[in-house]
Amino acid sequence: MRIVFWGNPEFAVPTLEALAKIKSVSLLAVTNPDKPVGRSQDLTPTPIKTLATKLGIAILEPANLKEPDIAQKLKDFHPDIFIVAAYGKIIPANILSIPQLGALNIHPSLLPLYRGPTPIEHAIANGDSQTGVSIILLDEEMDHGPIVARESAPIETDDDRITLSRRLANDGARLLMKILPQWTSRELEALPQDDTHASYTKRFERDEGRIFWNIPAAVIERRVRAFLGWPDSYALWQRNNDILRLKIEKAHVVLGSAAERSYGATWQSADAAIAVQTTEGSLAIDVLRLEGARSMPAEEFVNGYPDIIGTELL
Repeated sequence: MRIVFWGNPEFAVPTLEALAKIKSVSLLAVTNPDKPVGRSQDLTPTPIKTLATKLGIAILEPANLKEPDIAQKLKDFHPDIFIVAAYGKIIPANILSIPQLGALNIHPSLLPLYRGPTPIEHAIANGDSQTGVSIILLDEEMDHGPIVARESAPIETDDDRITLSRRLANDGARLLMKILPQWTSRELEALPQDDTHASYTKRFERDEGRIFWNIPAAVIERRVRAFLGWPDSYALWQRNNDILRLKIEKAHVVLGSAAERSYGATWQSADAAIAVQTTEGSLAIDVLRLEGARSMPAEEFVNGYPDIIGTELL
């Protein structure tokens, strides 16, 4: 069988690894071109390009899928099926029509819930206790195609974007390996999604990670877990004449009265080196870092910046 695999980030890696272990499969990987990363802006390959290079898999790196030679290069590979995992772009109809077995997409939600690019972040931020992975037959609309398979998974109370993404990536790869033989032998039927229950997600901008303290601590704590890595949850601290950005990487909720504290006021207790008052309870900060500095436990941060206590975060 000849498979074109489409993907970019770490989420897609377990699926490509699983496909590469099938001896009867020939693979072509489609991924984004290298892009500048970090302060040095060094050109960096996607995790899928890195893995494909390591495994000796041929790679196609289109900047634009409408480039006239892209469809022809894919046709020349004579694929039986496309497998897609977090590719991040709509694949046009003239390309989707190339493989006779269609294009199967792995999506980290129980579709039709959380269509779009950030289903994991939304599920955590909304306080869901359950999520899962769906495998759909791609069409030209975003995460809209009929469902081939679904599998649910719990969201643990300490799950963050990274841990849940890693687990769902493995779940998706395993589910694909389970159903792929049935799909290729045409034993499975794809069932339409119920669009009346659809919900949608969007990409987050950097500033959407800012914490405002006039909401419950439990809501903020979920956002800290949901936004870990991007866009990151942060607070602003006016220290002397400087406004510093504090990135909060781990936190927990401390219940208690707000009678004597305003929203954003910082305080300390035996259980919290840094706590910040909200409308309902306080957010105890466990791990944080000043932008551009290393992460550190709250206790260590207070040793270096004792004036963080008794101030108000903006």
